[in-house]
Amino acid sequence: MRSLPPVFSAVDLQRDPGRRLLKPALILMIPIVLVFMQITFSFGFSEDTIAEQQGSDNIAKPAPAQASANEPETPADNAEEAVHIVVPENDVQSSVPLVPREEILRSVPAAGKKVALTFDDGPSSKYTADYLRVLRENNVKATFFPIGRHIKSNANLAALIAGEGHEIGNHTYDHPNLKRQNKDSIRQQISRTSDLLNQRIQQEITLVRPPGGNYGPELEAVAAEMNMRVALWSVDPKDWEKNRTHKEIIANIKNHIGPGSIILLHEGKPETLKALPILINDLRQDGWEFVTVSELVGDRPASTTDRPSRGEKLPRICNRTALTSDSLI
Repeated sequence: MRSLPPVFSAVDLQRDPGRRLLKPALILMIPIVLVFMQITFSFGFSEDTIAEQQGSDNIAKPAPAQASANEPETPADNAEEAVHIVVPENDVQSSVPLVPREEILRSVPAAGKKVALTFDDGPSSKYTADYLRVLRENNVKATFFPIGRHIKSNANLAALIAGEGHEIGNHTYDHPNLKRQNKDSIRQQISRTSDLLNQRIQQEITLVRPPGGNYGPELEAVAAEMNMRVALWSVDPKDWEKNRTHKEIIANIKNHIGPGSIILLHEGKPETLKALPILINDLRQDGWEFVTVSELVGDRPASTTDRPSRGEKLPRICNRTALTSDSLI
C-alpha cells in the first residue's frame, strides 16, 4: 500500500516560513474548542434543570386560598404582629390588689363569683365555737372582726379562730363610734386590740372595721399610718335586729349578693347561727365561692401556718390544751 505524501513538503516549508506555525496552531486549537464545547453543554444543562425544578415547585405548592370577603387580609409586613401568645390565667399572678389599700373597702366586683363571710363583735363564749363548727363542716374560711375586750376575756376562742385557718381583723377595743373620736383615741383603740391578738396568734392584722360602719377622715389617716385597710361591707341582712329570723337573713343576703360581695354577720346571734349552714349550701348551689376578705381583694390570704397539725399543741394561752370547737360546746 502506497503511503500518502505529506501535506507540506520540506521544500514548501522553506519557500513559505509561515506554514511552519500552522501545524502547532491547529494542535492548540483542538483542546480550546473541546473546552468551549464542554462549557456550552454544561450551561445548557443547568438552565434545563432549574426550569424543571421551578416547574415542580409550582405544581407541589398550591395557590394560597383566597381570603373571604368578610375577613380582612393580614399584610405580609405585619405577619409578626399577627402572632399572639396566649398565657393561661393560672400562670399569671399579679401582686397588685384589686382595690388599692387606701380606698374604703366595701366589695370587690372584679372578684366575680367570690364572696366573703364576715363576723363582728366576737368572740362569744356561747356561740363562737358553734360558728366555727359549721364553717369547718362546710369547708368555708371566713373573716372575723373581734372586739378587744372580748378577746381579753375569751383568749382561747381568739386562738381557735386563727387556728382553724380563718382571717382575723380589728374591730377596736371598746366598740366606740370612731366618727366621734380623735386620732389619738382611734390609734389607741386599734393598737390595744392588735396587741392582744399578736400575743395569741401568729397572723398579721391588716384589716380594721369601724363599729357600725361609722368613720371619718381621722380613721383613714390612722389606718394609713398603721398600714391597715378599712374594710366595710356591701350586704347587711341586719341580723343584729331583735326579731330578725334566719329565713329573713337568708332571703336578704340572696337578694343583695353580687360579684365580690362582703357579707356582714354577727357572732352571738342564734338566728344567724341557724341561717349559716342553709346560707352556705344555697349560695354554693348558685355557684358562689367563699373566701376571706384578703383573698377577695387580692392581698395576702389568711395564714394557714396557724392551723395546728395533728398532735401539735395550741398556743400557750390555751393552757397547753388540745382545744377544738367541739370541746367548747
